[in-house]
Formats: sequence, structure tokens, C-alpha cells
Amino acid sequence: MTLIDHLSSLQEKNFHKLIVGAALKDFKSIEEYAYYFTLAQADVIDISAFPHSVISAKKGIAIALRENNSLKEPLIMISVNIGEDPHFRRVEVDFDSCTKCLECIPSCPSEAFSSVNVSNDSHFSYNIDLCFGCSNCIPTCKDNALSFNSWNAYETESLIELTQLGASAIELHLNNDLGKFSEFYKKIPGDYLLESFCIGSNTASASELKTGCDSVIEAVYKKHPRDFQFIIQVDGIPLSGARDINIENKDQFSINKAKLIIEYIAQNYPEYKDQIYIQIAGGTNENSLENAHKQNIPINGVAIGSYARKKLLKASTKVEAIKLAKDLVKKFT
Repeated sequence: MTLIDHLSSLQEKNFHKLIVGAALKDFKSIEEYAYYFTLAQADVIDISAFPHSVISAKKGIAIALRENNSLKEPLIMISVNIGEDPHFRRVEVDFDSCTKCLECIPSCPSEAFSSVNVSNDSHFSYNIDLCFGCSNCIPTCKDNALSFNSWNAYETESLIELTQLGASAIELHLNNDLGKFSEFYKKIPGDYLLESFCIGSNTASASELKTGCDSVIEAVYKKHPRDFQFIIQVDGIPLSGARDINIENKDQFSINKAKLIIEYIAQNYPEYKDQIYIQIAGGTNENSLENAHKQNIPINGVAIGSYARKKLLKASTKVEAIKLAKDLVKKFT
């Protein structure tokens, strides 16, 4: 595997990343998403930083490549958080408080909650590995039986082990702890073909975005040669595809923030403007790349997460799921 094809996609401004989910540990789902989006020719499959997540993604990619060995192999990217981040949390159920009212079931886009009737007796269950932290279910619970559990991804398993298993790219979510980010980045283990840095959300101010951008550029070029190429991802509305947010053109949040960052880099780091690639996420869909380019905002790529996963969940057959994945990525070429 080389980086040439993926850098070409970034340079041609048609880079596509599928976000499977930093919290998702349902390994069968990870395998299936990796399979579908390898066939669709996504550039990157972004997964949770756990060994079996990498193994599952590798398996799905391998199956797709056996079916068509002319396909480009996507990079496997692991997502790592620095500090609190909504992507790195899962809901836990206090079954002692739960009255099994079942109000949470229709709220969950990944079908983590379920109930089966056996002999007129309702059996409620929750599969935490299907949860990716969208928060839909929390307000539905009148018993206060649902709560979040967050973690630091890089503390769960060795990043070196993940690269040995096949992770070839990494994304760091900075949040507001820039000092902790800089210290961690200096010592980060592993040799990655591609590095990405998520620096914002819908709550980030212009000043915070610029400061995050400064921190990334300073840290990267202390560690790497001056011609090193990497991604800055601007996250408009995290996990937006998992929630029915009544906002038209949700991707505009990300597009506006990307415009700010592109202009800031051009003004303050002109020597790097052609090697720092800007990608948007959060509220994005198959039309987001075109939307940005129509506004003359030269983003290099788009990451699509729960929006894409929800679409594939509606597929009734394997053939239909493959078509849906291909239709999503086709708009990027």
C-alpha cells in the first residue's frame, strides 16, 4: 500500500473518508462498512482505536479486494482523542433503575437497544458495542437509567500494536487541551502514511480554530520535514447524521469554518498552503464537496459518518448496500 493515490485524491480535491465511528466496537458492522466502502473506492476507513476494529476492517477490505483486485486499497485510520470528545463516549444502562419502558429503542440510529417478546414477556437488551455516542436516547429515559462513559482512546490499547495489525493512518482530536496534544504528539508511537488533526466543532470560535491550527502546524513541523503533508479536519456538527437536527444545509457550518482556516493558512503560513489539506466533517453528505466548491472554497475532501451508516442500515440486500455506498462516493469523482 502506498500513499500516492490518496495524496492524489487530496490534491485533486475529491478525497473521501468514511467515518465508521470512534466509539463503535461492533466488529461485524466494521467489517461490513469496510467491505462496502472499499468497493465504493473511499480513500480512508476511519475506525475506533481497538485491535479487533483494525482486524475487522482489514478483513472487510480483503474480501472486497478478492472480489476485485483492481481496486485501490483504502487506508485504515484510527481515531484518538486528546481530552473530552463526544466521539469517544458510549451510553451505559443502569439496569437497576431501568423500568424497561422501551422509549429509548426508536431513538437509536444504530439499533443498540432492542426488545423481544417471548411468551408475552418482554426481554429488553442493550448492545453497547453498537453505540457511538450520539445522545439521542438520553432525553427519552424518564428513569435516569442512561449515562455516558467516556475514555481516552490512546490509553485503551497500544498504538504500536494497531499499526502492526494494519492501521496506516491516524486522526487526533485536539479539543481544547493543546498543551496535552503537543506533548502526546511528540511521543506518539507508530509510523503513519497519513496524519489528520480534527480541530473544531460547532461551538469553536474563530479564535479557537486559529489557535488549534497554530498548535497543529507548530507540532507537525517540529517533528516532520518541512514538506510533510497532512490533513486538518474541521468538524461542523459532530455526530449530526445520527440526530434529526432541523437545520437546512447542516454542512454549511463545516464549510464556513473550513473557509476561515484556508484563508488563515494562506495569510499566515503561505509556505505550507499547498501541503496542508482541509477536510470537512459533521453534517456532511454526498453533496458537501460540490457545495463547498460552488462557493469557491477549495476544500480537499469530505468525511461522512453516521449519515452514511444510516443510509446503509436501510439496505435490505447486500447488492443494495453496495449500490448505496457507491452512490455516496461517486459524487466525489
